[in-house]
Amino acid sequence: MTAAEGITVEQLRGLAERAGLSMKTEELSALKPMFDHYAKQVKLLFEIDLEAEDMAVVYSPNWDPQA
Repeated sequence: MTAAEGITVEQLRGLAERAGLSMKTEELSALKPMFDHYAKQVKLLFEIDLEAEDMAVVYSPNWDPQA
């Protein structure tokens, strides 16, 4: 497998099973192009080195922006 081909259907099946999903080959084949697309985007995000300026996200469900 080259980087241009992305993940194989069998590798994707393994990821799905690890997540507790049982998917048919047709479903995995339909999902594969989307997975490959987003995998490339995530790789680019992980390559960014912001050093001491790394960003962090905090979610506070009770935050009131008007307070």
